[in-house]
Amino acid sequence: MKKHYERLNLFLNNMQEKKKIGLMTIYHVPNYGSVLQAYATQYVIDKMGYQCEILKYKYPNEWHISQDKRRKRSFKSKVVNTLCLTKTALLGKRIAQFRADKFNFTKEYRDLKALENEDWSDYYAFVAGSDQLWNYRFTLADSAFMLSFVPDNKYRISIASSFSQNHIPDELLEKYKDNLRKYDSLSVRESNGKQIIEKQLGINKDVKVLLDPTLLLNKDEWLAISSVKAKNENKDKYILLYLLTYAFESRPYVYEVIKHISSEWVIGGGGCKILNINHFNNTKNPLGVEMKDQTVARVEDFINLIANAELVITSSFHGTAFAVNFGIPLISITPEKQQGDDRQSSLLNLLGLEQCIVPVNSDLDKINPFYDINKATQKLEKMREDSLLWIKQSLQKTKE
Repeated sequence: MKKHYERLNLFLNNMQEKKKIGLMTIYHVPNYGSVLQAYATQYVIDKMGYQCEILKYKYPNEWHISQDKRRKRSFKSKVVNTLCLTKTALLGKRIAQFRADKFNFTKEYRDLKALENEDWSDYYAFVAGSDQLWNYRFTLADSAFMLSFVPDNKYRISIASSFSQNHIPDELLEKYKDNLRKYDSLSVRESNGKQIIEKQLGINKDVKVLLDPTLLLNKDEWLAISSVKAKNENKDKYILLYLLTYAFESRPYVYEVIKHISSEWVIGGGGCKILNINHFNNTKNPLGVEMKDQTVARVEDFINLIANAELVITSSFHGTAFAVNFGIPLISITPEKQQGDDRQSSLLNLLGLEQCIVPVNSDLDKINPFYDINKATQKLEKMREDSLLWIKQSLQKTKE
């Protein structure tokens, strides 16, 4: 019993010695990528010896709703989601459970004013982290996501923050410039973001392009939190389809891709099934291809579904990221014309996996999901080491 208390006291002392990092990120969106990038950022900061706390900032709040009337929902819609009578609502409930189990939250802040009125004296630094944190179309240029509330004597760092655009509207330039120039260390997730900060905003600071936080964890680290530790060769083989539609519309072209691929993989290639994760309500069988619905898979099962797939077909950035992290053959559907959102192609180009980029309406006969897995894994590991080193060195900086 005495040894137990000694170990407990040692643990508590170590916790007290850790410097607290406040993390501002988008974790609210009910999809796998949003919650997993937030988890990964917290994981990396904690692993480096800090105590990471995710700022529980309400989004959307009343200010967002006042700025964007489209965010208002009907009473019927609220009731349906509350009772989990839709797949989207059930998925949201399962993702919320993952957050409750895995995230280290602060108390809730209902608006920017609440953040500004808080005493942040016991925090060492603040991080703005990843996803589409600075995308004015989604966050409406809310300065809270730019850390505008942080006292001037506190260190600010962005870790792979994303604009998901190739420009900022003129009327928002000063707002972005005033806030981002206060950062001590700046990194973004895509090359477009680097161009925005350096060229459009004219901020004279080094801007690093980092890997998305989900790629900062290797395959083994991800499998450690999932329900299956390794691939089971005895299980049925399958193709995984993971589509999102909020950024761009890949339908009906993606159905043509499925039909084309299924003739080789499902019929002639040994009986692969098609498992379908879609975040939209229309689940009709396209073009007569039989698919099994996996839309409400738990977060842990989402990781396994990608890790054990024979092929991933996705229009999602994080679907793309997890596929390459696990070394899975990939068809990454992208917009026909890149008009700002270059998240998938930017990542795949960095890894030398251009053949996996399939713009909408591409020639079906030219699709090639295969690549040199060892070569890609080695390149990814080198980029991972580089990104982690930048984060470690940036967090070690102190204010004068």
